[in-house]
Amino acid sequence: MGIVYQAVHQTIGQVVAVKILKPAISHEPTIIKRFLLEARAVIIAQHPGLVKIYDFGQAPSGELYILMELLEGETLGQRLARLGKLPEEDSVRIARQIASAMATAHYKG
Repeated sequence: MGIVYQAVHQTIGQVVAVKILKPAISHEPTIIKRFLLEARAVIIAQHPGLVKIYDFGQAPSGELYILMELLEGETLGQRLARLGKLPEEDSVRIARQIASAMATAHYKG
């Protein structure tokens, strides 16, 4: 849905991630709604397993964006490429973290 860039917040100097909705789909109402709902859900849930959202909206150029915490580290895809498959205990731990974040998001509406 989006392209993520690393940036520096001009006012506070913090390194952040900026997710911008891809131009090819940025005019589809259902995609726009889903993109903004993603930001709202994370803000409302306030769960330690979810990225922190600092701001979201529409740039003067018309692009929709989400300004969020920049997370460093290995993606799940990179880890799977490196290991071939996850050890069972890692899989269970990750699944529990995802379930906890999803449950919190659903509980908070």
